[in-house]
Formats: sequence, structure tokens, C-alpha cells
Amino acid sequence: MKNFGFNELAVVTPHPPVWDEVVSAVNAEDLLTNARVVGTLVEAIADCTLVVGTAESTRIEQKQRVYKPDDLSRELRDTDHRLALVFGQEKHGLTNDDLSHCHRVMSIPTVSDCPSMNLGQAVAVSCYELTRGETEQSITPRPVEAATAGAVETSLQLSLDVLRLLDFIMPGNEADLTRRLRSSLLRYNLSEYDVGMFCSILRRIKNGLSKATR
Repeated sequence: MKNFGFNELAVVTPHPPVWDEVVSAVNAEDLLTNARVVGTLVEAIADCTLVVGTAESTRIEQKQRVYKPDDLSRELRDTDHRLALVFGQEKHGLTNDDLSHCHRVMSIPTVSDCPSMNLGQAVAVSCYELTRGETEQSITPRPVEAATAGAVETSLQLSLDVLRLLDFIMPGNEADLTRRLRSSLLRYNLSEYDVGMFCSILRRIKNGLSKATR
């Protein structure tokens, strides 16, 4: 990270014995010292407007567009995002629930018979590509005033509150519905204004339904 100018590290629920023993980071001790340790991915990305999850290509659904690092570097040059680049643990990577919190899913192109990369190598390649500066064609930029992931999550939770009041959520289906709704909201690339208006509408509906059921 430090090699390529990235200096804000957030670590989600690290394994205490391993994290406590991390003492070596040549010329990057400050990055470790200032790292944020948080309990959930939601906390780590709450103030970000573009959240990019990483996964090997075999993990990504066919209907999803797979971004490469250079695709994202072009988009970042055309917009003013606060970016979160999200990596999973060494053994299993990111879960489907983790990926549902991401606006984009990025995969580093590799040969088909060896798609998985070592975590440290994947971080280095991604950071290098995102700062390399070569431009070919631009992806349509998202709004400069894009909503943060935290604001989108608030609108999601309000949506679920309303759906519960309407008895819309089937037993045992809430986790899957939550992931699908979150992915849809992120895919719409809502602006800060859009999310604020959406939340105001949902709160009014929620209050009305709550009064009607008393």
C-alpha cells in the first residue's frame, strides 16, 4: 500500500494473535500504527462513495460485469470518489455477503488453470494498476456527489423496516433479500441527494405504517 501512495488501512475483525504480532513494515510503520480496526465491513466503508470488492474470476456470477484494475483507474480519473478497495482473508477471500456491499467487483486477469493469487501479491498488483495512469477509454463517470456506502446502507435498513411492517419478507428469506436489495441500490449509483430524499420518503411511510398498526 505504502509503495503506491495508499495510506488509509482498515482491518475488519483481525485474528488477535496474528494482528498483535505484526511488527515489521519497512518504511510503513505509520500505516500499521494508524490502521483502523473495526468490527464489520459496513463500518470500514461507511464514508466511501466507491467500494470495490476483489475476487477471482471463477467466483463472479456470469451476469455481473467484471472490472479489471485498469478499468477502475480510468473511472477514478474521471470522478472524485473516496475509494475503498476491499480484500478478503488469505484462505477464502470475500464472502457473497461482503461482495453485496460493493459497487464494483474487480478481478485481476490470470490464466485459467491458476486463477487465485496470494493476498499480498493481489494488493500490490491492484495498487500499482490503480496508480499507473494509462488512459484508453473512459467509463461513464458516476456523480461527483455520490452517496456514501453508509448512506446507502441506511436507506437499505429503512427499506427493510417498511417491508417488515408490510409482512413482505418471507421467513428465512431476509438475508438473501437484504443482499439483493443492497446490490440493486449500489448498482443505481445514487447521489447524496437521491439517497436523502429516498430515506425521507421511507421514514414517512414507516411512521405512517407504524401508526396504522397501533
